[in-house]
Amino acid sequence: MNIQDSRTVINNFVKNIRLYWQVIFLISVLCYGFSFLYRMDNSPPVRDIKHFQLLNWGSFAIALFLAISILYIKRKYFRLRYFENFLENTRGENPDMDEQQLVRRLVRHIGSLMKRVWIMGGSLILLGVIYYWITLDAWNMHVYFVVGLYSLVINYPRRDLFMDIPYVIKEILKKPRKDGENRV
Repeated sequence: MNIQDSRTVINNFVKNIRLYWQVIFLISVLCYGFSFLYRMDNSPPVRDIKHFQLLNWGSFAIALFLAISILYIKRKYFRLRYFENFLENTRGENPDMDEQQLVRRLVRHIGSLMKRVWIMGGSLILLGVIYYWITLDAWNMHVYFVVGLYSLVINYPRRDLFMDIPYVIKEILKKPRKDGENRV
């Protein structure tokens, strides 16, 4: 298999996973937009809730957890060094895998991580929307929307994230296998 075939697999993966990103983005933005329009149209007073401060700090803790988790996953998994280690370990476990199988295994693994990050970003926006509908206090809704939207936008599935994968796989396949045979 040549590099062009690997690029085709990656391009198809990016094209297919963009639909998932678009659905999460659309649902999150529409929920926020509906709530924002309701707020602008009606301008309801903040509800008098007995444990308002506890609810405020609880939503903040959840939002902070989601934001830190997104940052952690992005910093750990969405880098070339992680891709290289994953491919080397996969090849070590299955030395008979060819280039196409390695690419498919990598994009399947990274795709699940990307979906997790997008779901967390969308959840951050929805957390603000839920907080708004419980309390009618719009401040947290706006802040969580900005942070969640930023997370979704910077984690948009781009082809350039996977641009070097075919070359990394070629280098890994050139390394001698455990039984001493060289594969090119």
